[in-house]
Amino acid sequence: MYVHWGTFTKNDTLGYCLGLAQSALRERGFQVWDLAGDGDYQVIGGNNDVIANIVCVPQGGNTWMTVSAYSTDSTLAERTRNEVRTYIVNSIRID
Repeated sequence: MYVHWGTFTKNDTLGYCLGLAQSALRERGFQVWDLAGDGDYQVIGGNNDVIANIVCVPQGGNTWMTVSAYSTDSTLAERTRNEVRTYIVNSIRID
């Protein structure tokens, strides 16, 4: 099993970041197994080949995040981590 992960800070709310995490997984056609619920700070999803876990921690005006991807294929794990992370980082909130 291989794992690739990366951390970053998003200048937005916990709820918005959790929603981005869910969208990032669904955009890739992944099944989402653990939706962020009341008081939950993570979203988990994937398929038969890769699992992705996004953790969001609110920190006074922004949200610290980590994106991890697990697979028996290191290249797939790395690509999944990069794509999910890029989707979240590049998303801009329009109110």
